[in-house]
Amino acid sequence: MNKVLAGGSRDEFGERLKQKQKITSLISNVLNEKGFMPINTPFIEKESTFEQYRDQNIFHLYDQAGDNLILRPDLTLPVARFLSSHQQENDMSQLYYIGDVFRRTDYLSGEYNQETQAGIELIGDDSFEAEIQALDIMLNFAKKFNITDVQVVLSDARLIDIILDTLQLDGELHRALKRAIEQKNVSEFEKLRAEIVDFPEFLNEWPLSYGEDGENVMWQLQHMTAVATITQGWLRLANHAHQYYPNVKVTVDLAAASPQPYYTGTIIRGFIPTLGRYLFSGGRYDRLLENFQKKLLPAVGIGLNIETIQADWEQSAYDLTTSQPIVMVLGKGRVEKDVRPLLKAAGIDTTPLDNPERKLIFDTADGRYRFILVKPNDVVKYLDRGIGDVGIVGSDTIAEQRQSHYDVLDLKTGRAQFVVAAPADFQLNLQRRQRIATKYPKVATKYFTDRGEDVALIKLEGSVELGPLTGLADAIIDITQTGNTLRENHLQVHDIVGEVSTHMLVRAGALLRYQTELTQVIQNLTKLLKEATNK
Repeated sequence: MNKVLAGGSRDEFGERLKQKQKITSLISNVLNEKGFMPINTPFIEKESTFEQYRDQNIFHLYDQAGDNLILRPDLTLPVARFLSSHQQENDMSQLYYIGDVFRRTDYLSGEYNQETQAGIELIGDDSFEAEIQALDIMLNFAKKFNITDVQVVLSDARLIDIILDTLQLDGELHRALKRAIEQKNVSEFEKLRAEIVDFPEFLNEWPLSYGEDGENVMWQLQHMTAVATITQGWLRLANHAHQYYPNVKVTVDLAAASPQPYYTGTIIRGFIPTLGRYLFSGGRYDRLLENFQKKLLPAVGIGLNIETIQADWEQSAYDLTTSQPIVMVLGKGRVEKDVRPLLKAAGIDTTPLDNPERKLIFDTADGRYRFILVKPNDVVKYLDRGIGDVGIVGSDTIAEQRQSHYDVLDLKTGRAQFVVAAPADFQLNLQRRQRIATKYPKVATKYFTDRGEDVALIKLEGSVELGPLTGLADAIIDITQTGNTLRENHLQVHDIVGEVSTHMLVRAGALLRYQTELTQVIQNLTKLLKEATNK
């Protein structure tokens, strides 16, 4: 019998499972007393139920009839499906669920793909009282579970579009700027902002407008009627939290992306700084049934992560009281050496890296930073697991990996180009399918797909230049800086695929946990990069 579990799965038993049962029992009892109706939907759903679900990392299955199925990655859309197929005597409903969701992770990443969520859905209520009620329930649970450092972060699915609409941008620029803001991509935002005449000065650092910085910008938006309506709602939520939960900090994120396309208004998240992760997340979605029937139904829903509650309980008193360093994960070798002077100029003490010898972990004397040196392909994994807060690695490495962290800055070191290279007589548009050797199959696939070309890719780990020389391939996609290696192997550049340089990634939780410090570093780096460009 094979005893090995499927990748990303786990057995639960003993005290930890008893603990989870205790948590879910308390949640059920509280919500039953409040008059909420429990609902349980199946693990397996029709793929069509999740047509508007943004995350594509889901498990796909087939039933006996060959129909496409998935393991549910979300519990809100199954509730919407249920509501669309069951006639309700009263549109006003209060539902709650407790169940597992499944999201596909990278193979051997060390991440679990199954987690338990509890959540509430306030159906049919279009008043702002629903947002207040939902937040109150979540903060009440945090209090009952003795989670003392939860921080409420408010945003709105409409905000960025409303502000950009006032700038009267063309469609493509609007979309590109919104994408840069949501991804907190400061480098891309700076480039796009420069194209806009009379861009509002108070929004010059829009991607970093979260926390206290977000609140400062928020007050300057009051002249916009629609935005004023949004901020007035935030103030109502903040006042409620301060009145009934005085120890809870409330802040805003003016650059937040909507969690899913069906969100239409206020977004409410509960963040635990010591963990660097969210306890609860949700908000308003008044197009809940749009995917199932013409009738639209206002709703507010919030999900509560059970594993986060357990993780908070497992924290020691040391974790809660001791200041933790910001962990920077650097690609070993050229990436680390090239970026070190830039980090030092931005105010980070890089002295521990001056004489690394055989060490791989380095702490600054003041305890503010910890540096970890890893192979470039491992940088993102350290951020995925919450071990690293900031990752610095080449964009070539990032392009080949699934990563959900903020690509904040192009540090402009290690600059090179992705190119198509081949012998001089190479022609892509032949009747014979061309063979392309590369270390970068994702980059190559996107390039040829965008061109509408059908090629056969050959993944190589060694010197890809050997491909055309030995007859293994007709051409290659590879990185070049000077072109010397290509010329030495009698290859020519036939096209430029894209630019390569070192980038700075920041884990979403780290931006909130170390807001002041990381914002200052990003601002310092942005200034240094501008000065270098203008020289």
